[in-house]
Amino acid sequence: PRAAPLLPRTTRHFAKKAKGGKQPSGSHAVPVASATGDSDADGAVQALDSTRKGMTGAVLNFTRQLSQMRPGKADAGAFDDLSVQAYGQHVTLSQLAQVAVSGPHSLSVTVYDPSVRKHGVNLEVSFPKMSAETRAELQKAAKKQAELARQHVRRVRQEAMNQAKKLKDDISEDDVKKHTDQIQKLTDDAVDEIGKLLAAKEKDLVAV
Repeated sequence: PRAAPLLPRTTRHFAKKAKGGKQPSGSHAVPVASATGDSDADGAVQALDSTRKGMTGAVLNFTRQLSQMRPGKADAGAFDDLSVQAYGQHVTLSQLAQVAVSGPHSLSVTVYDPSVRKHGVNLEVSFPKMSAETRAELQKAAKKQAELARQHVRRVRQEAMNQAKKLKDDISEDDVKKHTDQIQKLTDDAVDEIGKLLAAKEKDLVAV
């Protein structure tokens, strides 16, 4: 699947609530980006950044899960994690050979080292066409991973909303609303990206 983009980052300045619950105005408004970085409003920005990282992590992990569901067609990345014994140590195959797609269902493995190549260890690897049963299993697995990713995003959202409630004594009600709106926007973006990744994988599985 295509690489998942990072969720967009929006800088928001929050005004710290004055004593008595009134929001300061004009020159008395305190921006989040203070010199010390220890204001309560700074905490709102840090909390939002943590939320963004948590949701982005869920999307990226889902992307990795999908990349491991290889639908039977030749994929040059199939051997990315393969380790082999060479020169007295374990190294990845990519350090010893070039892996290239030579056909819809085949890969060629060409060894770099001439001293090894002369022994005829270059390979042609064939991938069997995917059966209907395997296709159905992969589709089911992809949907399961998508739901797990959504659940992770929802947990991050709930934690962020709980933290937002604690900000009501420190920043204005308007800024709390802006903060929760941003949390919801991050949630919607993450869930939407998960849906797009799942749709792309399902299309890929059907096409093979």
